[in-house]
Amino acid sequence: METNGKIDLVLEPHQRPKNFGQWAILSIQHVFAMFGATVLVPIVINQLANDNVINISMALFCSGFGTLIYIALTMAKVPIYLGSSFAYMTVLGMNWTQWGNSIFIGVFGVGIVYIIMGFIIHWTGVKWIKKAFSPIVVGPIIITIGLSAVPSALQNIGFVAADIGKTNAWGNYPQWLAILIGVITFLVAAICMLKAKSFIKVIPILMALVIGYVLCLILHFSLIKTGYRIVDIQYITNTKDWEWYPSFKKIWDVNPSTIGPALVAIVPISLVTMVEHLGDHINIGTMTGRDFIKNPGISKTLIADGVAMSLAGLIGGPANATYAENTSVVGLTKVASVWVTGLAAIFAICMSFIAPVNQIIRMIPAPVMGGISLMLFGMIASNGIKIMLDAKIDLKNAKNLVVISVILAIGVGMSIMQKDINLGSFHITGLFLATFSGVCLNLLLPEHDNLGILSIFKRKNNL
Repeated sequence: METNGKIDLVLEPHQRPKNFGQWAILSIQHVFAMFGATVLVPIVINQLANDNVINISMALFCSGFGTLIYIALTMAKVPIYLGSSFAYMTVLGMNWTQWGNSIFIGVFGVGIVYIIMGFIIHWTGVKWIKKAFSPIVVGPIIITIGLSAVPSALQNIGFVAADIGKTNAWGNYPQWLAILIGVITFLVAAICMLKAKSFIKVIPILMALVIGYVLCLILHFSLIKTGYRIVDIQYITNTKDWEWYPSFKKIWDVNPSTIGPALVAIVPISLVTMVEHLGDHINIGTMTGRDFIKNPGISKTLIADGVAMSLAGLIGGPANATYAENTSVVGLTKVASVWVTGLAAIFAICMSFIAPVNQIIRMIPAPVMGGISLMLFGMIASNGIKIMLDAKIDLKNAKNLVVISVILAIGVGMSIMQKDINLGSFHITGLFLATFSGVCLNLLLPEHDNLGILSIFKRKNNL
């Protein structure tokens, strides 16, 4: 079906796959798309905290539970998936020792801010939102989100080696082998997208993952005598480290004096993730030819995301975010069925209580995830460009050039350098600074070329 003459979807948001087998496979593809990023968040938090703060099962449970809440509160109109947010993991991990369970009260507070903002938009309308977060802001921010994640994909795929004395992301085998695995995985996804027929065409990520995984298992057992370990079998053999259930916590068992600092440090990051939320909904709306800002309304989507976030905080889980990786899967497959993302959420909840499944998925070699991530992150950045093209952004307008340039320069630059502005317990990330700068410039600069910048160049050219 065509919507507004833009995209020919295989399945509309309200449509359910007729065959349960295909339905399950499409949902599993979404699980794999979100899995790498979702489980990485608790891993990083635990490393920073040097403690078992949040386990992988908890991240999967909050991801699936949060997505189901989102689907229910948005009346099953938007094929969005919620996963663990990268924006909060540094401040959560680095301050666990100091604040303890107050970090989860901070996550709860972020959800409350989302809900309040949703009601404000409901009462005031979306006109000011569209003004502050116009395509010249949202487009570059989405590009920044995509490109800022690319370094991790490049490291996993083997294109970027670790510094001397550090362990390479892909393991203890040659860089050329990691690159070969990653490139093959990427090419499988690309070929499935371009050349595959029927059902295979709509599961390129899953096909790439399966073929890449099988290739790694063959290489692992073929090269085992050389000492190379392509697949970390210890995830399965070391049963004492298996996680059978989420790490639920009683978050109110805290020192009251730590609640204030936690809220001050964590809650302001919501500005970035709310813009990311808006961008993802504009992005998937562009893909599917719909205006989700109007229907079901950005107020409802923010409230739904906020309720999911607050409940995650109440049980000791990580902050959630709308996942651009899964949005990219919708764009790649043209399957926009909410039934598919809903079943993926149910699978995630089930997996949070099935340790062997989690361990098998954790065994996926880094180059395989790198090849898949390179495709997904590139799609995210490309969709940011598409948003600006669809909005017919005039790059001859000095204001547009300034806003786009500042967002990309600050956001991409600081993200790739992996540098934040450290103000004690409060960290200003590149994405936060880029978002704040872009919104301010968009609101404060004149709409047209009243600064006379272009006229100066015109006079010079005439001379």
